[in-house]
Amino acid sequence: MHARAGAPPDSGRLVRWIAVERGFRALVLAGVGIALLTHPHTDWASEISHLARRLGLDPNGNWIRKATAAVKHVGPREDTLFGVVALAYAALEGAEAYGLWRRRRWGEWLTVVATSLLIGPEVWALTKSVTPLKLGGLIANILIVAYLVWRLLNRSRR
Repeated sequence: MHARAGAPPDSGRLVRWIAVERGFRALVLAGVGIALLTHPHTDWASEISHLARRLGLDPNGNWIRKATAAVKHVGPREDTLFGVVALAYAALEGAEAYGLWRRRRWGEWLTVVATSLLIGPEVWALTKSVTPLKLGGLIANILIVAYLVWRLLNRSRR
């Protein structure tokens, strides 16, 4: 396939980077899901504090305190629900990673649709509190969607 005249060549290397990022997300989410499902009675707040200490972080730091407060009242029923959701999301991210890595058109479309659906909740989360991580994630996802849409539209014009 040849690029249109005047259009910059696109080797698709960025698609591979997106695939790796989605694959990494899938692995992390699968790990979280498995941990939640296999350890439903764990005190996750103390585990987060312990992990922070092992990583050399201050367990009383702002974001660690927020994380421990958020999970302090989560019980076994919620652990199971969150575990199932994490595994389902891991499967979605894994499918995106596979489709992108294999340069399948469906993988690009799946990533565009799934990522676009999550931009709204990301914006809503920013209305609650702005952090560099949240803002960076939103910007990265918008750029990923824009790039993949551009690729899909340019491919259909060839």
